[in-house]
Amino acid sequence: MESKLSFDKIRELVAAETTNQLAERMVAEMSFLTDYDRIIRELRLTDEFRQILLMENSFPSQDFFDLSEELVRLKVGNTVIDFDALVDFKASLHTLTSCLRFLLADEGVKYPTLFEMAQRIDLDANILKRLDKIIDDKGEIYDNASPELLDIRRQMSHKRSEVDAQIGRSLSRAKREGWAPENAEVTIRNGRLVIPMLDTHRRKMKGLIHDESATRQTAFLEPAEVVELNNDLRELEFAERYAIQKILAAFTDYIRPQLQQLVNAYWFLARIDFIRAKARFALSINAVMPLVNDRPMIGWLEARHPLLYLNHRAQGKDVVPFAMNLDGGKRILVISGPNAGGKSVCLKAVGLIQYMLQCGLLVPCRETSEFGIFDSVFIDIGDQQSLENDLSTYSSHLQNMKHLLELANEKTLFLLDELGGGTEPRSGCAIAEALLEELYRRGSLGVVTTHFADLKLLADRYDGILNGAMLFDTERMMPLYRLSVGHPGSSFAFEIATKIGFPLDILEAAEGKVGGEMLNFEHQLQQIELDKQDIARQRAELEMSDNFLNEVITKYQRLTEKLESKKYDILSEARQQARQILAGANRTVERTIADIKEANAERERTQQAREQMRHDAEEIEKQQQEHDRKRHQQRERHRAAAGSEPPCPDGITPDDTLAAEGPLQVGDIVRIDAGDTFGQLVELKGKKAVVESNSVRMTIAIDRLQKTRKKAIPVDKTQQRNNRFQSIYDDINEKRKAFSPTLDLRGHRAEEALGELQHFLDEAQLLSEKDLRILHGKGYGILKTLIRQQLQSMPEVRSYCSAPVDLGGDGITIVQLK
Repeated sequence: MESKLSFDKIRELVAAETTNQLAERMVAEMSFLTDYDRIIRELRLTDEFRQILLMENSFPSQDFFDLSEELVRLKVGNTVIDFDALVDFKASLHTLTSCLRFLLADEGVKYPTLFEMAQRIDLDANILKRLDKIIDDKGEIYDNASPELLDIRRQMSHKRSEVDAQIGRSLSRAKREGWAPENAEVTIRNGRLVIPMLDTHRRKMKGLIHDESATRQTAFLEPAEVVELNNDLRELEFAERYAIQKILAAFTDYIRPQLQQLVNAYWFLARIDFIRAKARFALSINAVMPLVNDRPMIGWLEARHPLLYLNHRAQGKDVVPFAMNLDGGKRILVISGPNAGGKSVCLKAVGLIQYMLQCGLLVPCRETSEFGIFDSVFIDIGDQQSLENDLSTYSSHLQNMKHLLELANEKTLFLLDELGGGTEPRSGCAIAEALLEELYRRGSLGVVTTHFADLKLLADRYDGILNGAMLFDTERMMPLYRLSVGHPGSSFAFEIATKIGFPLDILEAAEGKVGGEMLNFEHQLQQIELDKQDIARQRAELEMSDNFLNEVITKYQRLTEKLESKKYDILSEARQQARQILAGANRTVERTIADIKEANAERERTQQAREQMRHDAEEIEKQQQEHDRKRHQQRERHRAAAGSEPPCPDGITPDDTLAAEGPLQVGDIVRIDAGDTFGQLVELKGKKAVVESNSVRMTIAIDRLQKTRKKAIPVDKTQQRNNRFQSIYDDINEKRKAFSPTLDLRGHRAEEALGELQHFLDEAQLLSEKDLRILHGKGYGILKTLIRQQLQSMPEVRSYCSAPVDLGGDGITIVQLK
């Protein structure tokens, strides 16, 4: 059955995540569990380790060596640990100690199930301390591992120095006498130091010839003086080897009484590697631990076929998730729909996901999904024709149905593909219908795929039987691979035949035999379901947009209230400045009067005072005109940018804005600078006039005013509305100025990182930013995997890839939005 569900491929993927031979055997021995407590324990162990991979950086990740076989061998007397095994023993013992230290330090707060497992391990810390004194991290025995070894290595060092000195003297002599080439250097042959001698002089120096060149012009000679020294050195090497063997034997004797505890500890290390492999695989398929009930039921949300998910992700495609609910009165789902529409894939996904859960693996679905426990899972799928057993396809299906009926009960999950097919339709459909009725009476849960209309009608006769449909896009003539529960589906045989180019005259004849009304009904039923789903999607999008708009409106209402509160402060300050100007003018007048009186009203002094006052007034007028000119130019630029004249304010017709004939009079409604600002004429002062607009009075030159036919000051609602929208645009522009296309998530926890990623992409989409960079670092690659899984599921993401090597490589993901 595992091969039918493709669980064998799941095993291979999990096994590929292990680094320990014993852990790999544990993967091979994974089996279908029916005990609720064991299943929950396995799921919790895996889920806790998944959290460690996501949240922690200090858990060891290497040297998970399996020393169990070597340790079992050492139980036999007089055996000695192998040197290579000793090197792995030290590295793995450090890993084992680090694992225990990490889990025990938690005290069961975050990882209670792993803590409980670690508590059972009894490991003598002195073993590692003693081992650290024997061998270094490079796998070399320390000189002081024993006094005997220390003395031998000192002698070896002294002897090597003598050899080097003697070989150097011999080489110098050979060069000096012309027996060796001038560029000759000491080399090694057969593990001995030798000097290259010219072949014609090979007998000039006593020693052993170890080799000669291919041209036979050079002989490699070990001088006689060095031979004896090398022999002494070789004897010391033998003594060293014997001393090391004595050290290994002593260490073996030291750990022999604790071998069983060590075997248990290495089983724990392999178990940790096995659990880690399951957790790493869970992250690769975005799997979680759902809610599990100790009874048969299915309440899945956003479930995905794990192998299909991996395949599509590698191709940059999305997998359409499905939901399924079989519990209580609703126990059997009959799925119909077009060929190649995903019925069999959905059926396999149900079986595979349930089988994974009961093998202790996390499953790809939403965390709020509910799973039940079944005593058995029965699947009948594919062509099982057997020439050896003289079974046809239909006969093999009947054999499977017979076996199902022998075992089926209320704790059985059955999955039957193309039920009733393979034989004469009426007979096959009748047998299939009777089979489903019997399974319904026994209380079994199951999923069935079919094309038979009679099986679809069972849902009308039994409350516990549901119809489901794999949807089909009738416009593009292609399957949508979406499961919709509640109504039957059409096989769309005519549409598929048309798409592949089947002769139209044959199809028209077939349609006449079936009846056009039935085809139209199926099309309408399908279209209603598609429209329903589109409406639901659009409604969700509208709600999201409405929430965003409400947030923006609330913000600008607060901003408006703040500006209104400041308005009075600004006006008060303006009035204060006006008072200061008037006070200054009064002082000027008084000073002028005083000057006139002092000068006894001399004509010349009076004239000078008047000229000074006129000059001051003209300066003030020039400043005001310059200010008004700049305002007028700015308004004209805004109009030019908008591409048209501003509309008339609410309550004003085009005729109202035309200049009225006759002189200006107090009470007239005037237009200022031919713009969109209106006011009421309050007072005439020679060539100037006092105009009140928006509760503010201002003195303006009469030639800047234009009399209108309006009898009251209009309220420009359009301008108010435009100002409100303009403030929103301004805020968005401010956001765009402050927005950075790079998001740094290094060092973030997984949930926090994914939340920031979602907010970052939402803001980028609002601001129409397309090219983004996400910094997540390399590390174990867990955060990168989660981020890319999140990007894969987002419809607004067009593509993503790693940055070039010189710009960060796999530590940065480049994202392009649609």
